[in-house]
Amino acid sequence: MFYLSDDKYESHIKAVLSECPEADTDEIKAAFVKYEEEFYIPPQDALRSIIRRFQGDKTPANSTKSSSQTTRQTKKVSSLSELSGTDRDIEIEVEVVSHNLREQTIRGEQKQIAFGLIEDNPWEEGGSRVRWEYKDWGPNTNITPGSVIRIEGASVNEYQGKMSLNINQGARVAVLREGTRPVHQPGEPIDIDSIPNDGYICVVGRVLSSRPDQIHRKDGSGSIDVVRGRIADETGTIGFLSWEPFSHEVGSLIKIDGAQVRTFRDTPELNFGRTTKIESFHDANFANIEKLNSHNMKTISQLTDGSRDVEAIVQITEWQKRSFTKDGEERFLWSGQIADPTGRCRMSAWEELPISDKDLPITVKLTGVRVRAWQGIPDITVDKAEQIEILESPPWDDDLDLQDHVVEVELTDLVNSSSRVGISTSGTVVSVREDSGIIMRCSECRRVLRDGECSIHGKVESQQDVRLRLVVDNGQVTASLLINKDAALKLINTTEEKMVSDIDSEGKMEFVQSLRDFLLGRELEVKGRTIVDEQGAMILADYAGLKPDDGAMLATEVRAQWGVN
Repeated sequence: MFYLSDDKYESHIKAVLSECPEADTDEIKAAFVKYEEEFYIPPQDALRSIIRRFQGDKTPANSTKSSSQTTRQTKKVSSLSELSGTDRDIEIEVEVVSHNLREQTIRGEQKQIAFGLIEDNPWEEGGSRVRWEYKDWGPNTNITPGSVIRIEGASVNEYQGKMSLNINQGARVAVLREGTRPVHQPGEPIDIDSIPNDGYICVVGRVLSSRPDQIHRKDGSGSIDVVRGRIADETGTIGFLSWEPFSHEVGSLIKIDGAQVRTFRDTPELNFGRTTKIESFHDANFANIEKLNSHNMKTISQLTDGSRDVEAIVQITEWQKRSFTKDGEERFLWSGQIADPTGRCRMSAWEELPISDKDLPITVKLTGVRVRAWQGIPDITVDKAEQIEILESPPWDDDLDLQDHVVEVELTDLVNSSSRVGISTSGTVVSVREDSGIIMRCSECRRVLRDGECSIHGKVESQQDVRLRLVVDNGQVTASLLINKDAALKLINTTEEKMVSDIDSEGKMEFVQSLRDFLLGRELEVKGRTIVDEQGAMILADYAGLKPDDGAMLATEVRAQWGVN
């Protein structure tokens, strides 16, 4: 039995009474005891939920006893958005995104619990889902990542406006679909290249960098001191953010247990909190920092949105300065195009760099830079001039013209990587969309008009344009293909005027059918850039050409596969 001191909840009870003056003190205390004993939720975390409970309790004080003896009804919901911070005895079906075991001290006793993420609407493919964190106090051995489960007897925890689900010890969990992803045991290190996009993990790595930083609160109430850095093993590197003091020096080997993986934009990052255990680790065979630093060097093709502390060697091919006014003060931003043998992207700098137009192209080493994406394309941001080192020569062939360099990449690799610029690939046309041909764009933002209206500017003056919308396939993956005006007209050997005339005389669907007769089953070589996001991969082509046919059999096979006549 767990005994409480009389004054343990005094301040919290007063806080509840200030919001709910008619509430009974003994009932408030009993609620705090229940949250802590049954759900392991400390009073400061349970405060808001208890306030909401008593704010919504219209039962007179003298009838509370009979009311408390009434059997509480189970609240069955299909979506997490239907729940409030006071809900208990919940029944819901969810998909387990992650399930990570961890040892935690609870009232002086070591217990094993589990943390993770769940999503509602598990049976809807491609539907909208709500994602919550959860704690599994069992923990239930039948919960695995990727499984779909029905939970009966869960409760909601609300802290600072954020909702999470408690799978209490008395809750019932039924597995509706078995999971496929592995469960990592507490203290079991995993390779950095195997770290998931979310959850709690254990990892062993060597500290590559560490620096103090500050995070400014959104409400303007101040800032929080943190430490940022990177760790590495022989499989890769990953950034970290420590909310607690971090005293391990660069080069030291550490074991981190209970780090939370959070994904910022497209890049996972380790978060260290008060429950994270970090200790020195000894392994004579572990790679030294010189070797591991080589893993930290990125190519443009490896950049992801949200990356920090990036090191790379690139060639600056274009560079310009522009001014703008902010808060009445003139400011400057330098930007341009950069490249390496794997592709091209943009770079911006907030300090003047020792670079002039006459020096271009110039090769530089970037250290500690960060990456933001614009329209899916990485943009390296340089905050300080000291992050750049000018090199005498590039580590690749001097004769390589990177300004117009195009990298040949398999369609499978494009689809499974981040957005890229300056690529060439090929695939078989398996679909020609009905909105191929003549389109009308908004004269202000260039968006395609729908029923004569822009989604942003409404009824506007329109501009005529040409595009082809296709789907290409290589037998393993598919990608959307958008071919611009010049490339499209060359591909189908016509002019914009003739295309307009054909559509006017034959009709739009007859025109699209003629495109299908010409393109379906044919293999295209395309050049341009890609945008890869949660919607899939799209190629924006400024060149498209037919590759020599491999025979009628290929077209027949592709058409049969896709059910195209």
